[in-house]
Amino acid sequence: MSWIKLVQWTKSLFLGKKELWKKIIKCTVAYEIGIILVLIPEVSPHLGAVPYLLPLGTLFFNPSGTTGNQCIEMILNIGMMIIPVIWSAIVAYLCTLYNRALLNGHKGLYSNGAGVIAGIGFGISMMGIAYYRLKYPRLYIPALQGFTIPMFALTKGIYNTSFNIISIVDIFYPIIMGGALALLTNIFLWPATASKSFETSLEDVLCSISQILDFVHTDMLKNDDAGIMAGDLELARKLSTMSAKLQADMTKMNKAWSEAKYEVVVSHFYPRWYKATVHSVEALCQSMLGFSLAIEKEARIMLDIRISRQLEESYRGISNEKVTEHDTLRQRQPGVNNLDVYSTHTVNLISASNPIKYLHIIHLQNLIQPELKQFLRTCRKIMEDIRVKMADRKAIPRKRTQSKNSLSTHTSPEFLQGAESSCSLDKALGDIKATYTLLHHEFKDRSMTPMEEHYLVYTIVFTLIEFGKEMENLEMFVDELLRRREPRSWARLFFPRVPLKKWLSKGGNDNKGEHDPSEQTLFSKEVERVETRPGLRSQASGVSKPRETSSSINRSRSYSSMETDYGNFTDEEYPLQNAPGRHAWNRWLRSVFDFLQSGPTRYAIKFGLVTEILAFMAWLPIPGVNGLYNENHGQWALLSAMVVFNYTVGSTMQQCFYRIVATILGAVCGYIALLAGNRNENPYVVAVLVLVFQIPLWYFLLGSTYPRIGFISLLTMSVIVSTGYSNNTNESLFDPVWKRTATSIVAVLVAMIIDNLFWPVWAREVMRKQLASLLNDTGIQYSKVASLVCQENTSSYRYQSTLADTTIQSKLLWTQLQSAREMLQLSCTEPRISKAPFPIESYQKIIEHEQKILYWISHMIRAQKLIGPEVRKGIMNPMNPHRKILASIVHLYLFTLSGSLGTKSALPASLPSAEEARRKLQQRQAELWKEQYDTLYSMHTPEAHNECDMMVYWHTYAAGSVEVVMEQEAIGSVVAKLMGQHIFRAATKDWIET
Repeated sequence: MSWIKLVQWTKSLFLGKKELWKKIIKCTVAYEIGIILVLIPEVSPHLGAVPYLLPLGTLFFNPSGTTGNQCIEMILNIGMMIIPVIWSAIVAYLCTLYNRALLNGHKGLYSNGAGVIAGIGFGISMMGIAYYRLKYPRLYIPALQGFTIPMFALTKGIYNTSFNIISIVDIFYPIIMGGALALLTNIFLWPATASKSFETSLEDVLCSISQILDFVHTDMLKNDDAGIMAGDLELARKLSTMSAKLQADMTKMNKAWSEAKYEVVVSHFYPRWYKATVHSVEALCQSMLGFSLAIEKEARIMLDIRISRQLEESYRGISNEKVTEHDTLRQRQPGVNNLDVYSTHTVNLISASNPIKYLHIIHLQNLIQPELKQFLRTCRKIMEDIRVKMADRKAIPRKRTQSKNSLSTHTSPEFLQGAESSCSLDKALGDIKATYTLLHHEFKDRSMTPMEEHYLVYTIVFTLIEFGKEMENLEMFVDELLRRREPRSWARLFFPRVPLKKWLSKGGNDNKGEHDPSEQTLFSKEVERVETRPGLRSQASGVSKPRETSSSINRSRSYSSMETDYGNFTDEEYPLQNAPGRHAWNRWLRSVFDFLQSGPTRYAIKFGLVTEILAFMAWLPIPGVNGLYNENHGQWALLSAMVVFNYTVGSTMQQCFYRIVATILGAVCGYIALLAGNRNENPYVVAVLVLVFQIPLWYFLLGSTYPRIGFISLLTMSVIVSTGYSNNTNESLFDPVWKRTATSIVAVLVAMIIDNLFWPVWAREVMRKQLASLLNDTGIQYSKVASLVCQENTSSYRYQSTLADTTIQSKLLWTQLQSAREMLQLSCTEPRISKAPFPIESYQKIIEHEQKILYWISHMIRAQKLIGPEVRKGIMNPMNPHRKILASIVHLYLFTLSGSLGTKSALPASLPSAEEARRKLQQRQAELWKEQYDTLYSMHTPEAHNECDMMVYWHTYAAGSVEVVMEQEAIGSVVAKLMGQHIFRAATKDWIET
């Protein structure tokens, strides 16, 4: 059995990881060449004062990333090193002049003036580099090389009376040589480009969409009278899983596209040419998300209907106590025990209303099922055609497509048979739009008023129609993309054409494993306070927010254009708490305070303080201390602090732990290599053992969930091998090992102490405040969307300005949600000494429900745009007072949850539920619909009937309100478990329930 497990483990290690092992081989070759150059006696003396900086250059610029990104990093690295070189040269020269003056007997000079000058210059350089490292995410990795210049140049030789610029240049060029070596390896061995990564991710998204269409058509829509599998919750959950995978693929595609736009790429098509295609694919993914949510909800409703009917037939006439018992047994039935708020809500509705009306949803679904199947079949065929066409022109890789006239291998036989007779997309859209007329006659013949669950049928049709319209746009955008290049043309080189500041602000997603992907949010969005006018942005001034992103920039531009067209907001007043001063010195102090409170400034101050403490021995006014510091590798502590010091306390502590473990691991590997080679007698043995040891370490760095261990182990092994092999300081073989470990431990302790004492930033605190702010902003967004429906004139300034605001705010809310999700991943690693483990599952549930709320609000924005003026006047506007009450309750509910999360306070005993207000509103609207439908329907021509029934859009709009209320109440139950809820002991037992 042990051999079988070993074989299985070996297969899992190698199979399906071809690209990973290509990266490992490239990195191993570059690193090994760097080590060999250090081991050659004729070469090592020409590598400067610190020879191991050459293999470190191959590590920092390892060829695991794209070639274009590595070229950019080399350019930025040279820029980030030249400035510290010039600064360090000036400071070192000033120290030399001071030492000469002191040597010449000038009276009144402080004996340790050179140490003071070097210490001040060192602190300024370290803080300056750290500030720009966090302010501009693209400088994150190049800044590491910038740190090394003052670390070696301003702690060694500062008491000399002669200045030699070569002592500083010696630190500069080995790193450049290592980076050039890694770049050459990347070019000659399996070169990769960001464009190829983006094209692959785009193909993955298109493939996921095709799989969902195939699954719904083949597995969920049957040919019998069952319609959507009634009660088959497993299929609904599988669809939900596929939808989640689609959303993850879309997020990956957006990151890859952003990376490709800002890099030097070699491709057949310029990444910016994909803009319309990417946005169209995003719209398709949003429609698929809504379709999946509606299908899943419908399956849950059908399951509850079936179970309720069984209970009613089996236990009719029993007492209330027995009903309760049987309801409990119902919750324990297989496949039902994990139902969420949807099931409880639906069962309550069914028990309180006529179940026959709710059973009618199955009939409605069966009524439109042939059109749904035909439409899905057509969309699937067109999606395959698009993929094949793009693959033939090398716009996407031919990864799963086979030929022009063949579909994917995973396509079901039933689908292949139906694809032959599939109609065009225009005809399929016309057929599915005609289902509105079928639904109208169905309700008219039965004299029925639409119920809440009936809205789902309209939502399914609406999302499919939106999907079909966007599919037409995608076809057009793809054709426009392919027309930009001639067939069979060669790939060419494309450069990013963006302003330098914007380019630096876009952090590269290709982090080469040097930090966890979740940490990218720390370096792509700085967390700081935002205070703005209440009319433009309603953000709390004391809540940490992401810094201005492209969405907020576009938003400000949109406001500027609206102010130009319609006037300005200059007469709006600030809240008294945030009102700016009226004097010049008020504004100056405010700018100073904002600068000192910003994330990069505080990070720079803390980092400068840590490095000053660790390098303090180099400038102490004690004879021999500077030499003792340099002879015992004091700079190693600085290198350790440079690597482990991060923005949040938790990530810093995690990296400190990894630093110690990885330092010991790398030091042991280096010591074994030197021991086997007898220091420098057998360099071939040392080189071979380094080759053997580095392969698993590269796997740790690039293929495991602990990249820091691999990175620091490789760094430490290079330092130990180089230092012990050259033996410039006449140390024993084990001395570098324990000194390296000791200096790492000292650096770790100092970094953690300073990080906890000065402006500590905990990821879970940032995440919780971001989530609180997101809930509050979501309530505001819902109120804005409700106000759009309340307005009859859609061409007025009030409507247009609010619509523009909601559209831009929607993008910002999705960005906030993604940031909160990434911060949640960092929160898992932070220690909780006096409390239970961090409740990550609860916060994940909040984020999942919040994601659905954001989708349904976006769904409502799209649906309300299509509601005609007659429907607004006859059905929507008469209920405006009730709609305003509903919007205010939703906002108040989310505001209450936001306050509880933001302040970590318990919820009140009862929350302002919007369920009753929503039921009254939509019940009255359904009555108006039934009264006025014939009149409004007769206003349209027969041609309009075939195209679209405008009144259906308020049905799908109403479905959004149902889902928003249910999702927010689900969030409320989770927040109550997290933060607690007040209970009145003297009150009745069912106080909260009633």
